[in-house]
Amino acid sequence: MRSRLARAARRAAAATLLALAACTAPGPAPDDRVGTLDGEPAPAESPALADERFPADFSIDATVLLGRKAPPMLAVQDRQSKYVVLPDGSLHADLSPFIDVSTRPGRSRWLYDDQMQYLWALCGDLGFGDESRANGPANPDTLRPAVGERLAILTIRAGGRTWSFVRRAIDEEPMDAAIARMVRTLAILAWLPDLRPDEVLPERYDFGPDPYAVYREIRARSPRGARP
Repeated sequence: MRSRLARAARRAAAATLLALAACTAPGPAPDDRVGTLDGEPAPAESPALADERFPADFSIDATVLLGRKAPPMLAVQDRQSKYVVLPDGSLHADLSPFIDVSTRPGRSRWLYDDQMQYLWALCGDLGFGDESRANGPANPDTLRPAVGERLAILTIRAGGRTWSFVRRAIDEEPMDAAIARMVRTLAILAWLPDLRPDEVLPERYDFGPDPYAVYREIRARSPRGARP
């Protein structure tokens, strides 16, 4: 009798533990990977690189510089900015007219492995994973935008190698589509938005009426040479 009661108690305890485990089991991990780019769904991985994991030392350094008299533009990929993705998954980003190639902005967030894989696959899809196609100098810090120019510099590090790409656009000419897509992807991951039209209007200040206007009126009414 006692053995039957003991077995029943053990079964009840096991059922209770299973119920508690089901209630406290963690749900699916949050997924905030890039959802859409330019209105098209963005896959987590490129089919061409689906079986290739990103290298352990994979990193990205992207800079957009505006030359003097370059027109202000609304799209985030056309604004002066800096993005750095380090191998540990940290994304550093900033938008500022004072940025240069050597700027190291503060950290915006940490990326998941699938987001790092997405960036690695995107580099391959856009042609930036091929070192033989790189056209940047050995030291990109020496690059400067010309008057009215937008200059984009993309440096990739992977497999112990480093290579850079340089793209230029004059005035309102569209930037190279591939590097614009890469920069826009980094901006979306860093939660940096496009500008609205009202945000680029000149800011005007009203300091009120001219405090010296009354004295000019008195002087104008006074005889020539007389003091007011």
